Amino acid sequence: MQTQRQKHIVVIGSYNVGFICSTPRLPVWGETILGSGFSVCDGGKGSNQAVAASKLGGNVSFIGCVGNDAYGKSGVEMLRQAGVNVDDVSVSPTAATGVGFVFLNERGENCIVVDPGANHLLLPEDLETKESLQNADILVFQLENHIETIRKGMELGKKSGKTIIFNPAPASPGLDDLIGLSSIVTPNESELLILNGLDPSSTPSTEDCERLARILLRKGPEAVIVTRGEKGALLVTADDSVIVPAPRVNVVDTTGAGDSFTGGLAVALSDGSSLPDAVRFACYVGAFCVTKEDVIPALPNREEFHSFLLQCAGPNSVF
Repeated sequence: MQTQRQKHIVVIGSYNVGFICSTPRLPVWGETILGSGFSVCDGGKGSNQAVAASKLGGNVSFIGCVGNDAYGKSGVEMLRQAGVNVDDVSVSPTAATGVGFVFLNERGENCIVVDPGANHLLLPEDLETKESLQNADILVFQLENHIETIRKGMELGKKSGKTIIFNPAPASPGLDDLIGLSSIVTPNESELLILNGLDPSSTPSTEDCERLARILLRKGPEAVIVTRGEKGALLVTADDSVIVPAPRVNVVDTTGAGDSFTGGLAVALSDGSSLPDAVRFACYVGAFCVTKEDVIPALPNREEFHSFLLQCAGPNSVF
């Protein structure tokens, strides 16, 4: 990547503690089945993305809210140890730290249930006093905080001319105003369908993805990046559409794929990469992450990522 002045990345988002269990299938209502491999880990889309960018060498701050409990304290310490500035993390005296319940099958696929807890007590008015937001170059948002807080943060960022990356997850219809406030929107295929009011259980073709991404473009962002798992990503702008392949890897756990992609995208842009190169970089970060279990332990530092690139892309990689 290029060597311009590194930009300041600020992630406004969630911290959740994750409870993970492997299971051959999900139970139906009223049924109990046996799982295996239970573990507890750090999570939350915002926290994951902040750590992903920081471990790759980004200048990263995190704005969020945790509970005044053991999970919240350990989560903030984890962020600090990963090199993330946590000066603007709030602590709620009343709400518990957010939790996520993650179920994995034998193919490494996951489904997740989230209780936001204290994440929803980060309020719109809180953002006006956050120094890191005022000093940011790149703002990153998801949808695990209160929707009005997300909107307020985007409005402040838009007014100040900051680059706004919006990862619309967990997606819902009716987000046109947030899409319009964004610079870059990064849905996966199912989120892309939901944002367009369609059934998320179908699998869109490349042509479908481009068509639906262009509908989102008309709402105001400069680019839409559709993440497509092992198929890589599709970058769509007003002038172009670029298919960015992902390297072939042995998939172990897809839980952190989207968050690692978003963190990688932010840090590549902060280092001065062009958008197509930043998407390529992010695809490789996501590919690295799915080769390991859990999320935070699977996020690479610069040295690990460089070794991975040499294996996958060879010594002539542009990164």
